[in-house]
Amino acid sequence: MRNQISLIIIFLTLTCLAADAHQSITLSSTVPTDVSGGVDASKQQLAEFAWQEFIALNWPAKPNPNPAAGMSDFYRGQPDSSALASTGAGGTLVWHTFTHRVELYPPNAPTGVGIMPDINAIPNYQYPNYVTIVPATADTDLSLFNNQDETSEITLADMYFKPFALATEKLMVKHGVKADHQVMSNIEASAIKAAIIYEAKANPVIYNYVNAKGFQAKATRSAAAAETVHKIHNEPYDQNNTFELPSGSIEIKATWRRYDATMDNLDNYIHQPGIYYTGTDNKYTAHNDTLLLIGLHIIHKTPSFPEFTFATFEHISNDKNGFIMKNTNAQTCTTDGVNRKLPDPGIIEVKRQYPIPGASSPFDLQAYNSTVQKQLQQQLGANVFLANYQLIGIQATVADAPNSTVPVQEFYLSNLATESNNALQFFQGGLTGTFANVPNPTTKSVFAYDTSSQQYVAHAGGGCQGCHGSQGQKGGYDFSVISANGNSFAPEAVQPYPGGKIIPQDTTDFPLTQTTVCTK
Repeated sequence: MRNQISLIIIFLTLTCLAADAHQSITLSSTVPTDVSGGVDASKQQLAEFAWQEFIALNWPAKPNPNPAAGMSDFYRGQPDSSALASTGAGGTLVWHTFTHRVELYPPNAPTGVGIMPDINAIPNYQYPNYVTIVPATADTDLSLFNNQDETSEITLADMYFKPFALATEKLMVKHGVKADHQVMSNIEASAIKAAIIYEAKANPVIYNYVNAKGFQAKATRSAAAAETVHKIHNEPYDQNNTFELPSGSIEIKATWRRYDATMDNLDNYIHQPGIYYTGTDNKYTAHNDTLLLIGLHIIHKTPSFPEFTFATFEHISNDKNGFIMKNTNAQTCTTDGVNRKLPDPGIIEVKRQYPIPGASSPFDLQAYNSTVQKQLQQQLGANVFLANYQLIGIQATVADAPNSTVPVQEFYLSNLATESNNALQFFQGGLTGTFANVPNPTTKSVFAYDTSSQQYVAHAGGGCQGCHGSQGQKGGYDFSVISANGNSFAPEAVQPYPGGKIIPQDTTDFPLTQTTVCTK
């Protein structure tokens, strides 16, 4: 009997220890300010931080019951005190109300401090004077919170939702090029619908910082960025004039696809009405449609991680549904150690190169995701939409290459729907080549402050972190790509799915190890 009791005690103890391995997370509308454990945070603490910020940012936005003229129906960037998920999958969420990149940095922004529009104003998307935008119909709303004015993976590749691409291909094969006008219109509509579309946003911390410093104006911001470049190169600089975003700064990159009533259950996705554009030669037509969120980047500056944390989430259906891509400016670069020119041509089926870490990894992120998803279902209902998303990974520690602290999947962290081609799934250091579309691992673009030497040290960062370093921090704009490129944004028109033979993604010779700049 005594032995049986001992065995029961041991079993219960082991059960409790197993449960503690993936503890429940706190469901809160407050975005965490830092990672538990600080710079020495464990992989689980980083994952917990990522999930907590994901939940807080996807909390219902706080309504403004009596908005003044020109003001939004929501207090932008603020959560409602209502229960999480109370608005359902199609509710307006906190991050939806963040400031769009073109609101933060409009063309011809005036010089001065404290002169930007009220942060709670209705969205107003201003583009350069050479751009003409007309609404598709009289009912097209040009002030929706979600404005998808990006249609490529930072100009490197056009992306398509595989089921829609295959449906388009079927129409093309069936009807050919001699179809009547209506059929051709249907094919074009199907080809446009297949495209993946994107948007970038910034939270109120960034908006208020830019407004207080007058950094909405390009010249003012550029002057500060130049001083910041001196600082990160350990050179003399003007300490009163740098561009350094404060802790609590958050930027969002959202990836969306079009809704299809024949295959999609809206309750399974974060969905919103959104804007997208068609057209050519800077003459665009703005359209509205229901959009489904399939990818979400969250970059967040914290006291422990001034080089930002980079968390990325995807809808759980992404791998099953799949994506097709077409590289822009293909075959322009001869690269050391590679037996073909890059980027690859053709209509390419995307493959995830580094899976979410599982049971064979030091930290089982797949199991942790499952724990959080089950918690969401238990606390919010079996069909809660938030449980249909998963954390792909989070970067925080800066490294030059994969190592024991920063495993390969973490170092090259990417989102299947957002960074799909070889340049982005294997990003390291910077981009090189005729059209700056091939990774260059020899470039060091991430500058981290070393407390021992009290100097900044340059690193060839990878994945999301490396890309934001290359396109943001290296130029003096912290890790903010939208700040580096601000005041010159123009809409990207959707590129219709081109059709053709689909080939598998060829990752032979990646990651690259070249030591010379590739040439045409």
